[in-house]
Amino acid sequence: MKNSAIMLLLLTCAPALFAQVPLEILFQDEEGFLRYRADARNNYIPDFSQAGYKNGDQPLPDVPVVLTIGPVSGDNTAHIQTALDQVGAMPPGPDGFRGALLLEPGLYPISGTIVLQQNGVVLRGAGQGEDPDQNTVLFATGNIPAERDVIQVGGVPGTNWNIAVPGTRSAVTSTLVPAGSRSLEVAAPELYSEGDVVIVFQPSTFEWLSDINFGDTAGDEPWAAGEIDLYYKRTITGVDFQESKITLDVPVFDRLERALAEAEVYTLEEPGLRREIGIEQLRVAIESDAPLSANHARNAIRFIGVEDCWASAVTALHFSYAAIDMTYADRVTVQGCEGLEPHSPIDGGWRYNFAANAYSNNILFEGCHATQGRHAYVTNGTSSASNIVVHNCTSAEDYAAIEGHRRWSQGLLYDNLSITQPNTTNLLGLYNRGSYGTGHGWSAVHSVAWNVAMPPGNRLLLQRPPKRQNYAIGCEAIVSGNHQFAHPKGYEEGTGEVLAIPSLYAAQLEQRTTRGLHPDAPARLEAAFTGGEVILSWLDMAARETGYVVEVSYDNEETFEVIGTLPADASSFSDTNTAGFGGILSYRVFATGDCPSPYSNIAKAATVTSTGEPEPVRVVSVFPNPVRDIATIHCTNRLVRSVRVYNAAMQQQLTRMSQNSIDCSTWSPGLYLFEITLSDGTRHWQKLLKN
Repeated sequence: MKNSAIMLLLLTCAPALFAQVPLEILFQDEEGFLRYRADARNNYIPDFSQAGYKNGDQPLPDVPVVLTIGPVSGDNTAHIQTALDQVGAMPPGPDGFRGALLLEPGLYPISGTIVLQQNGVVLRGAGQGEDPDQNTVLFATGNIPAERDVIQVGGVPGTNWNIAVPGTRSAVTSTLVPAGSRSLEVAAPELYSEGDVVIVFQPSTFEWLSDINFGDTAGDEPWAAGEIDLYYKRTITGVDFQESKITLDVPVFDRLERALAEAEVYTLEEPGLRREIGIEQLRVAIESDAPLSANHARNAIRFIGVEDCWASAVTALHFSYAAIDMTYADRVTVQGCEGLEPHSPIDGGWRYNFAANAYSNNILFEGCHATQGRHAYVTNGTSSASNIVVHNCTSAEDYAAIEGHRRWSQGLLYDNLSITQPNTTNLLGLYNRGSYGTGHGWSAVHSVAWNVAMPPGNRLLLQRPPKRQNYAIGCEAIVSGNHQFAHPKGYEEGTGEVLAIPSLYAAQLEQRTTRGLHPDAPARLEAAFTGGEVILSWLDMAARETGYVVEVSYDNEETFEVIGTLPADASSFSDTNTAGFGGILSYRVFATGDCPSPYSNIAKAATVTSTGEPEPVRVVSVFPNPVRDIATIHCTNRLVRSVRVYNAAMQQQLTRMSQNSIDCSTWSPGLYLFEITLSDGTRHWQKLLKN
């Protein structure tokens, strides 16, 4: 008894017996705030905490039972549907719920599809086990119509994320919006109010695609304009008319650059949207003639055109595609569900046990278990899918990698995922899939594997997309960037270590719900040494900051100290205390608010060269080249004083003072010369082709 107690104590305290590793990329400071470090391109780990039902702010509801039925002899499809329709015809209560239909324990043969299309209705069983004497078992028989859904939630015609309320479109005017940001500058903030549901849309222009190498699709056709458009479904939480900014409830998960593609915002009209529908505590067993056959129902449950819905404590077996699938879905929680023993060919397009498909945003899979999947937890929705969280889930007997599957899925978090008994070597992928499928290319960007565990010798494939990042933090795996399609390795840290932050999702949720949101990080910090001082400038991204803090490092970023505190909306600072320091200074900036923002990128300034002279300018560039709309001027360690632009006949086109972005949209096509004068008086010439 004494030995058992000691063993229990050791197991309870196990994390404390090992050194818990603080991270470089994300750590908790002395006040317990999460602190995020950005790289040179302003990439940092995004906040995933608003995935799931009601953005994770409320637990799944316990809806009272208003009708109870048991199984009948023969096909039960119409029997259950009639009862659901009866509940759906009841008036909603003050909380919006009509009530739950309870299916008593028993076996319910189902030859068709059960459809839930009324808001506020819950289908609840007596348990998800296999014994029908104690649990509710829906037995899906036959294959008519072929490859049907057993249960469909939503599916009402009219759901489409492209339908704007007339007169609500406004251009995003921010020069840059880094991934993880919630605030956007817009041309017409007066069109919006707090609580508006909007779409942030960025078209996949030729210029944007060029910037990401057209998807790096290897031998397949490159991605084409209009194929990889970005969609973020969001709710406006604030409008700042003075700064012309709107604030969103959930960040965007890719960088938006106006020079490459002009994003826009519009209020969404969704006539077919369905809300507050749940499936709970039941088992869906699908009749099948063989483990490798697909001659039966395709999906156990499919959500289509929904918001704030859930599946809880559901077990599904022998589906060919998914236990739970979703399209046009926002803020859905899948909790405590099992997708077991799919029956289908072990080949492309089959066995995606838990799948977030096109137009899926803010989805939470929590405490789920999958077996024998090809891609057991997968985001297959391309560039319209983002903020997909897999938390505290398990998978066994996998035949292929858990992954973002294709074409620019964004913001995926695999947090405390455990994979056992695999049938393959590569078990999780945040990488480029090149010519797999039909030009899959980059299948995941700004995505994170956190504390993922797999058996020794198995691999987590991690690659860095163009100008973006993917992360593997604290994983028990061989983390490798080597794959059939060669690209640089993503960010890896803490492999095989016990993390000081064991769960990213839990830590982010706890901070947001108890301490508030952090403001957006300042971006594109630049530093220039001139006249004995270092002049800093940055993009003020945030809309709700209370101020800015400037820090400097004198020891190659080993330590930083505060040298300035500034009011809200600040975007520059002069460090005049550089006398006597002959070397490289490193600067970073963050915004203050309920929580400190992520740090900006680090900007360096050389106060003197080895000869004692001011550091010469390294690089001056104008991009993109060729340009369609906005040209951006960049200099590594000076500020732009003025810009003159000449056409090919050397006729002066315009003059701008202290301008880093030039609107070229009205210029005639042709060659232009930029005369750029910097803060130290030097002049530089650059050629630019206007399309």
